[in-house]
Amino acid sequence: MAMHHIWRLHHFLSVAEQGSFHAAARAINVSQPALTKSIRLLEQDLGCALFVRMSSGVRLTEAGELFKQRAREIEAAWNSSLVELKVQTKGLGGEMRIGGGPVYSAVYFPSMLAELRSSFPNLRVSVSTGVGGDLLPLLERGDIRAYAGGIPTEVDGLGRDFVTDILYHQGNSLFVSHQHPLFDEAEITPEKLLSYPWLSLFSGGLANAKIDRFFEANGLPAPQLALQSHSLQIALKMLVEHNFIACMPVPLAKSYSTLQLREINLEGFHWSIPTGITYHRSSAGFPPIKAMREYLKRATPFGAPGLNIPPSTEQTKN
Repeated sequence: MAMHHIWRLHHFLSVAEQGSFHAAARAINVSQPALTKSIRLLEQDLGCALFVRMSSGVRLTEAGELFKQRAREIEAAWNSSLVELKVQTKGLGGEMRIGGGPVYSAVYFPSMLAELRSSFPNLRVSVSTGVGGDLLPLLERGDIRAYAGGIPTEVDGLGRDFVTDILYHQGNSLFVSHQHPLFDEAEITPEKLLSYPWLSLFSGGLANAKIDRFFEANGLPAPQLALQSHSLQIALKMLVEHNFIACMPVPLAKSYSTLQLREINLEGFHWSIPTGITYHRSSAGFPPIKAMREYLKRATPFGAPGLNIPPSTEQTKN
């Protein structure tokens, strides 16, 4: 593929994502006439119109919608090949972008990144942290090379070109400060939990649903969330200093041992989700991805080396 074709794919995707030639030209720092010409030449090469021009911008034609998915795949494969060549030839660098769920990013990634630095000293790694719902679309379109966290489901739409290595089932429970007033009680009951503020970590969708069902099963209203935070630092401070209650992944709570967070053991409120690393099949042999997979299999509890399965409807994302 000629270099100008790669640039035209990039130009096409920019216009498709921005919704106008003006916004796309500004986003990728090219002149609008040059961008317009690039798209016109691409349409000539393909023999079809990719955009419908409107007064307010553009929209994709049916052919454009079909081409957009293929263009993303081609651009991602091109970018991946450039990074791989830089890593494998003459010690040159390059960049690898990865994503991690909150637990993997906080608990496992720091040591993993140090190991990658040792093995690939000239490789620059860019890390995005978030829940699967935010990061899996980035993986699908090639913006990140791998995602470690709650494993994807069929509704995420990744398809058979992606592989998940299941590493362990992540337990979740209720945590509070070790000095929480609840521990002054003779018995901790679900009713008493309703007297204190609750917070939701990250998006909290699955955890919130589990909490609601638990209280409903006990004939009680669901606790009112006083805070929803994507900042782990804020959440931990609220737990330790302000008597909040939170449903947290057990590995995450245990990793902050100096805070002495304490688990509330309530019958019927213990659940887990499968977690692992998900990547495109074409990345399986990429040395940094291989190193990342091998490290996480060693570091996570109940690792299952060699257990590779495609995403299925029985798997739940974080």
